[in-house]
Amino acid sequence: MTVLQVRVSEPRRGRTQYSYELKSGDGSVLGPLEQEHTVDVSQDLVKDLCMEIDEALKNTGDEQGTELRESLARLGSLLYDALFPQAGQPELMRRLRESTGPLLVQSNEVLVPWELLHDEGDFLGLRHDMGRRAKVDRPVVSGRSIDQVRRALVVGDTLGDLASAREETERISAWLSEHGVACTVLTGREATLSRVVGELAREQQPYDLFHYSGHVSGVPDAAGLMVHDRKFIGMDALQPLARRGAPPVVFINGCASADPMLDSAPRAQAEAAQTMNACMAFMVVGAKTVVGTRTAVGDAGALRFAEAFYGQLRDHMEAGTAVRRARALLAEQSEGAWASFVLYGDPGVRITTTAEPEPIRRDDRKKAEPERPAFSSEATGLLRRTWRFGSVRGIVTSVDLLTALLETEKVRERAAARIGAKRLQLLTEVLRQLQSHTPAAGDTGSFHTGSYGVNGTNGTKAAAAPKPDGGGSIVLSDTVERVLEGAKAAVVRDGRSAVGVDDISTAFLETGGGSCAELLQLFGIRPDRLLSPVIERRGPQTGDDVFCLDGLSPAAATAVRYARLLAAVKGEKISTYLLLQAFAMTGSEVLQEALAEQGEEGTDAYHTLAPLGGARPRDFSRRTLARLEQTIAEADGPVGEEALLIALLTEEDASARRLLQKLGVEPELLIQALRNPLG
Repeated sequence: MTVLQVRVSEPRRGRTQYSYELKSGDGSVLGPLEQEHTVDVSQDLVKDLCMEIDEALKNTGDEQGTELRESLARLGSLLYDALFPQAGQPELMRRLRESTGPLLVQSNEVLVPWELLHDEGDFLGLRHDMGRRAKVDRPVVSGRSIDQVRRALVVGDTLGDLASAREETERISAWLSEHGVACTVLTGREATLSRVVGELAREQQPYDLFHYSGHVSGVPDAAGLMVHDRKFIGMDALQPLARRGAPPVVFINGCASADPMLDSAPRAQAEAAQTMNACMAFMVVGAKTVVGTRTAVGDAGALRFAEAFYGQLRDHMEAGTAVRRARALLAEQSEGAWASFVLYGDPGVRITTTAEPEPIRRDDRKKAEPERPAFSSEATGLLRRTWRFGSVRGIVTSVDLLTALLETEKVRERAAARIGAKRLQLLTEVLRQLQSHTPAAGDTGSFHTGSYGVNGTNGTKAAAAPKPDGGGSIVLSDTVERVLEGAKAAVVRDGRSAVGVDDISTAFLETGGGSCAELLQLFGIRPDRLLSPVIERRGPQTGDDVFCLDGLSPAAATAVRYARLLAAVKGEKISTYLLLQAFAMTGSEVLQEALAEQGEEGTDAYHTLAPLGGARPRDFSRRTLARLEQTIAEADGPVGEEALLIALLTEEDASARRLLQKLGVEPELLIQALRNPLG
């Protein structure tokens, strides 16, 4: 997970600074937190853009979804550039653009709609599983987890003045009931403060879900949900929930109302603060995931979003994935409601997980087995190989699963056709080296996922399958568990009875690939070209997509990669100018010869471009320069890539070795692979 920490300060009157800290959960992708990036920001411009975004959200209807998206993209792009100016911190922007996986924004800054920032590729809220977190000055209840949503409390139209809220309450409760959720519905006079809090705090058959549609109001720092008689449920009123914990899932479609005497920008900021404080009140007393709205959403849009969101939770998706997919579904259908929803909490937390199976009596076993999707014979063989790979270490990782997938005939043949047989063989050899052992030929046994532990806010897993020799159990990594869950969920959704290899491959891609993602990036391999059963024809690449270089020759691909480095250093986009420089800097004989044919001007042009890539002694560290000179002096001829890489990695305290170790690669195994590339 990537965490973006935001701090806003006013060092002197009229000047606003935004300070950013960006890091990954374990420091492996973005590196350890080294620098606070501080930029001067026009807060007046930020406020105006945020106000325009809020007005666009309030004034749009579902039928205006396409027009709204275009307007939000324009405003979100301006806001992105205002908060992350091109001339300010290009390194921060590069890291943010290249970050993958869940994104958590940690800040008490409530004005900015971080989910709607647009980086010219896509909205952050559509590109990332995204959540928000704020600091509070009181103890936080750890709460409880659930295996599925069984009971829900639905509250709405508590003052009897919002027909849309009553309609939403009726439709949401009907939808939940149709999907097997027992609902308690409170509206109007029934929704008193004591009744709602009493229901939420009950210890017998507690609620798993609380859905609210109505007014959000209150004084600053004490906002809450309006109930009957204009009383509101704020942080203090929720204290009786602390013993048992709030429902793990809370959904608030609230219409905030700040002082009408305020100007538009301060009023918008006050309303955003009210909504956030109301959502955070539930998180303080143990809610794992709270979905709120930036502006009120009509019952039709709220219902469609809630259906998509609750459906994803039912399929055991992480909270951030559930919200992002619900947003994407509404956006694809040109429904404007997608842009108003905000996730408060860790986007990586899984609220629901596969339930602990009840013991099955021998007589009932045949009857019960068809209820769970089985694995095809091919998939069973794949999982058996995966288990053997992880059996020595006692844990099955994404590296084990990817290796087993690439040794499956149908996957191997597809991958070889797409990336080349030699490249695939090199990748497979590196994967086997990373496993640190060769599985024994006689190490067999059945692979099954066992029962999954309940997931808390820290994202850890307790999944395990017993070893066939009875000597303890083998643990499944987070990624492997998610892959198996996703594959089985897809089969159930499609009404099929067996999980196949393609289901596992697709689920592997949907998880992001775990620790394998960085390895594939180092190889320059797009994961979907490696594993996807079907490669869709793509248009222009945006967002997280990677421009595929497979159609270029090695020399041309190298020039493009070099141009990307130049663009990153300069903080620019890759232009034809930079590409031309890159061809010269990589020593393109084709360019050199073609320019030479243009006469003296062409030769001079090449010499003008080529020195840009020439390294001078002062460009190297003293130690690296000495290593290079020694390697060249000891060689019988030109030093190749393998020899140069080995020389750079040989010394124990070399910084290159430390980088590889951060990326999860053992330097000695890489050196071995370089000395014997094809095994």
